Amino acid sequence: MPIGPSSDAAAEPVVVSAGALRATLVSVLVGNGASARVAAVVADVLVDADLSGVDSHGCHLLPMYVQRIRSGQIQPAARVTVERDDGSTVWLDAGLGLGQVAGVEAVRLAVERSGVHGVATVCVREATHLGALGAYTRRAAEAGRIAMCFQNGPTIVPPFGGITPMLSTNPISYAVPTAVEPTIVYDIATTAVAGNKVLLAKKRGDAEIPAGWANDEHGRPTTDVAAASVWNLQWFGAHKGFGLGLLVELLGGVLAGSSYGRTEHTSSPVHGRDRVAKGFCLLAIDPERFIGRDEFRRRTDELIADLRSSELAAGVERVLVPGELEHHRRVERTRDGIPLPATLVADLNELAAAVGAPPLS
Repeated sequence: MPIGPSSDAAAEPVVVSAGALRATLVSVLVGNGASARVAAVVADVLVDADLSGVDSHGCHLLPMYVQRIRSGQIQPAARVTVERDDGSTVWLDAGLGLGQVAGVEAVRLAVERSGVHGVATVCVREATHLGALGAYTRRAAEAGRIAMCFQNGPTIVPPFGGITPMLSTNPISYAVPTAVEPTIVYDIATTAVAGNKVLLAKKRGDAEIPAGWANDEHGRPTTDVAAASVWNLQWFGAHKGFGLGLLVELLGGVLAGSSYGRTEHTSSPVHGRDRVAKGFCLLAIDPERFIGRDEFRRRTDELIADLRSSELAAGVERVLVPGELEHHRRVERTRDGIPLPATLVADLNELAAAVGAPPLS
């Protein structure tokens, strides 16, 4: 859902508490047909992203979700059903409901089944946008599991060497439990950036984006926000990012029984670059079956300490591991509040007013 530049993008951000933001999101979702339980699950995942500083996957997404609900592309009352259950492997159908519900259910099952079998794989078809994948892998890691997640999506990125969009930003996340250190959480798009970062730059009215993020509609590299196309992003590391993106398509698309490439396996009439249906695959490993959970956590902390003992490159203050910055930002924003663009707050308040909910302040 491309968003154009705003005239008041330079306005001071509005700082809101996590509780107030969560309440507004729940009210808007309930007002658009979601149950209180479903609305709370979605709001928790979106607010977690904002607290973590992953603003591109936070409450910024709510207007898109509401538009998709109103157009019938997302079914807020959908139930997650079991297609097949073989113990260590579970295949689910999310019924085109709000993706966060399926994501949280997949984590619950993966944690439970890996405790029984040592490893577990949950694949889900007919899901919709999950938000930040790290929210799910981190949950599993906080339960003592090593977790990985892969999700595909609409055809907005050409294969490396091509110009016809056939894949999505195809994110990958992993998370690893620790003893004292912040949980390791790695969450990236296999493109140079997630498409929502380009959309957020447009929303803020930024003049430029970094080189290597996106091309224009003709496939030419650009740093011009207005010219940058979310339908023509660039792979990170060229063929390397493409290779990982293809893995995501195979696991989240083909294996999950979902749509992939230009092939549609969905009840949704919305296809191609507008595809709402997504597939994902979540894997969990229980370290207890190997060196034990406590010992694994201890050794992971030991490895982090080794990494931090490295001699630092010029201008670098500290070696950081994945998830460390987000952990500290969650602490800061929980204490000090979440800064949101004034334009985004206005959008959220418009959605709230439409369902008779009080404004966010």
